[in-house]
Amino acid sequence: MAYIEGYPAQDGTKSVVRHLAFMAIVMIAIIGFMFDTPEKWIEQLSSSAVPLIIILAIMLYVSFKVNPKGWSRIINKQVYLKNLQQDSQIAEMLLKLDDTHFILHNITFELFQINFLVISPSGIFVIDKSKGSGPLEVRDNILFQNGRTMETLTGNLWRLCHLINIVLKKGYQVDVMPHPVLVIPETEHLELNTHEGISIVTPSGLTQLIGEMKKEVLRPEIAQGFAFYVKERYGPKK
Repeated sequence: MAYIEGYPAQDGTKSVVRHLAFMAIVMIAIIGFMFDTPEKWIEQLSSSAVPLIIILAIMLYVSFKVNPKGWSRIINKQVYLKNLQQDSQIAEMLLKLDDTHFILHNITFELFQINFLVISPSGIFVIDKSKGSGPLEVRDNILFQNGRTMETLTGNLWRLCHLINIVLKKGYQVDVMPHPVLVIPETEHLELNTHEGISIVTPSGLTQLIGEMKKEVLRPEIAQGFAFYVKERYGPKK
């Protein structure tokens, strides 16, 4: 039976609070350094407002990229709870894999969020899920769900696969391209099962998709070592 590192996901609210506190300290420090004459602080503040807003926006963006689930819990708790339920369905299927599969959940890989990452001798699988519901269709080579484009989601899946491939080549001298997998929750029938090299499955189809990969593409010690490296560098901090 497989084990999922980082599941269930930790409460990200505390992390968001820490980020906000850090931002406040940084902004106060910047303002303190910039406004050296208290008598003219209103004039200096108005002239420095745009740079300060840009700095704050960048920090907020990075915080959201690093901890999207924590922000989701604060901004829209209903969506957050729905995501937890869908992650639970995916995790339930992944736990059926054998213990040669190392699974990580909710990690940030170079500012890209990975929902589930499966590392095994038979391959590496980058797994994400659709954010909406409804039928799938392809128009002009772009995947849509219920009329909404999924181009960003599918593009990020492939970007992550290429980033992981680069790390493997540099650190382990192996050239293995991960498999991108898109899970469509809350459905039992799919009109499509692939798109631009991305496997499309329901949660119940995950175990079969990954488990049927029998050809060894990574030596077991490399798979284990890479899984430990990803866990230590990118995994959730306790």
